[in-house]
Amino acid sequence: MACLAAFVTLAACAAPAASAPPTPAAHTAPAQPAVTGATTTVQRHLTVAGTKRTYLAVGSSLHHKGLPLLVVLHGRGITAQQESARTGFLLYAQRGLADIVYPSGISQSWNAGHGCCGVAGREGVPDTAFVTAVVSDASQYFASDPRRVYLVGYSNGAKLSFEEVCTHPGVFAGIATYGAVPLADCPGGEPVSALLAAGTADPFVRTERGSPSATAALAQAVSQWQRRDSCPGVPSTSHTGPLTLSTWTGCATGTQLASAVYNGLTHYWPTAGHTSAPYTTAVSEQAAAATVMWDFLSRQRLA
Repeated sequence: MACLAAFVTLAACAAPAASAPPTPAAHTAPAQPAVTGATTTVQRHLTVAGTKRTYLAVGSSLHHKGLPLLVVLHGRGITAQQESARTGFLLYAQRGLADIVYPSGISQSWNAGHGCCGVAGREGVPDTAFVTAVVSDASQYFASDPRRVYLVGYSNGAKLSFEEVCTHPGVFAGIATYGAVPLADCPGGEPVSALLAAGTADPFVRTERGSPSATAALAQAVSQWQRRDSCPGVPSTSHTGPLTLSTWTGCATGTQLASAVYNGLTHYWPTAGHTSAPYTTAVSEQAAAATVMWDFLSRQRLA
């Protein structure tokens, strides 16, 4: 990611110490790190195209090195803090299985290109460069495994995820999205493992690209990705409550593709159990988006 040097000015980064919780450097928030449930959370700062940006960095308090790095992009109108609380991925940091980062969009929005979305879209914020810069900074901070960097996006964050892997296809070993489909094709896109998920009653996915239903929109997007990854044959399919999960293996360069269809669910994130967090729907732990996405992503590696 040295190619970002001319475009992105990063604050000085240091990996967390091996035996004690990390102390915020000069570029981190003034507050001490928050240690909860065997994790340490620090707000990191960096500058992209002259604009100061932030993200939450959540790692195991045990400070394991060489863990996967999971980047989670919030939806429009949702903060990084809310996304960390409602999506269910923190469990994997608590178990010492992954380091997780939650970048913050400008005015709680992302510029996913193609006229989307909100303030970030209108102002042309360079969010693909920001996400790539976050990966570079967080990978150094955590000493993460560069072959296991994963991207998750919800709604507006999902749309940015698609744009990100089109613009920077060699950064992520896999992506997983809920509540959106690609806004445009990615001509000549390199193979990237992907799990695309949506509820059949999602009114936002239904209207994407003129599709008659959310199911049709998701099927079209999955078919597009199947061509991108050159996935052969018929997928294996399983059913868990409202979830129908179809998975293609043996795709180009060892990639995989999955479609997660939640029957009757809307735009709200499927989460395990009942919660007061915004924009969530209660499902079983086995059908929860975090469970399904992590199971898929954790199998992916860059060549």
